[in-house]
Amino acid sequence: MHHATGRKHPLIPFLCIAFVGVRALSDAEPLDPVAEEAVRSAVAERERAIVEKDRDLFMSLLAPGDEEFLLEQSRWFDYRLSAALADFSLRVEAAESSVPGELRATLRQSYLIGHERERRDVRYIEVYRQVDGAWKDADLAFDRIETAHFSVRSAIPPGEAAAELASRLARSEKAAQDAESAWAVVARSWGSESVGRATVKLFVDRELLRQNSKITIGRLFNGWGEPGESIKLYLRPEASRSYVSVIAHELMHKTTLSNARNQCSWFAEGLANHYGSFAAMGGSYLDGGFHKAADYDRSISWLESRDPELIDNDEEWWIYGGMAGTVLRFIEESWGKEAPHALLRALAAMSQPEAGYVYALHDALYASQLHEAYQRELGVDAAEFDRLWRVWIQGKKK
Repeated sequence: MHHATGRKHPLIPFLCIAFVGVRALSDAEPLDPVAEEAVRSAVAERERAIVEKDRDLFMSLLAPGDEEFLLEQSRWFDYRLSAALADFSLRVEAAESSVPGELRATLRQSYLIGHERERRDVRYIEVYRQVDGAWKDADLAFDRIETAHFSVRSAIPPGEAAAELASRLARSEKAAQDAESAWAVVARSWGSESVGRATVKLFVDRELLRQNSKITIGRLFNGWGEPGESIKLYLRPEASRSYVSVIAHELMHKTTLSNARNQCSWFAEGLANHYGSFAAMGGSYLDGGFHKAADYDRSISWLESRDPELIDNDEEWWIYGGMAGTVLRFIEESWGKEAPHALLRALAAMSQPEAGYVYALHDALYASQLHEAYQRELGVDAAEFDRLWRVWIQGKKK
């Protein structure tokens, strides 16, 4: 997404800052060859589960205890099932001990995806933990920062030099500070009683971010958030980069999707932009002149017809997100500030899905449920809602 320069927000003081997991190789426990072989076998079983689409085997290989991680992996497998994969390979390149009962394995994952057989290739460090005598996958190797409202986890890349480590930790701390600013933005714009504590996972590799979020998306992206999961972000190389807007956006996704998972794509994006990104920026794309009202003079059905995973043009993506956020502003101005909350509560009262969201499978149903919510909470049907929107946006033209 395009992010304009917005006003700054005061930081909430940290309760504590602590980096956890930084360990010199010379301090590591001696590598147990029996444990190493057991981890290699566990990795081979994971590869088999993915290739054979065996969900039960896949989930049995995960360490218990971290419910967010388990949900993320379960949804990852949903996306894997909806994708055409070929030549999938998962290999252990190296292993080292970290703390007693844990090993870190450097893995290389590669495969072809889709009908065009696009090559995906990524290397990362995974933690394996001994649980009741078996070695289980316990998520990526992270350095951690704890703040008042966030657990910030920075993925450790393979082969990181000392200078790269220092830079990554400094940028991670900056992201942690920005996360607290983002929390303040969302608490103010949406309501502090709705915003809880969250985990943020940072990735220096955008491909690894995609692999840990949603592999079916054709483009690389900067952030991801789903109900019950951590917020995942690309940790940019420039030290001065602000993450306030993107974290506010993903925090809104996490907050609202935790209440109602049956949000059609444009409504979810509109909430995250209007109350997250735009609130952090101090104004929308329309306010800042990035877009004109004429750019958004389109029917709501145009938004509903867009599969966000298939938008590979930046200009269209910005129009899509900018218009979605502006429709939320229209709702506020037309029916009052409580109206978006009422729509979300109406959606939450309907049946809630368990599987990870796939546009082709879910969006038409979720859009129809939003139409029901219009009728119930706003007193208009979808056609009248669209008509009023077009009158409103045409009135913004200069």
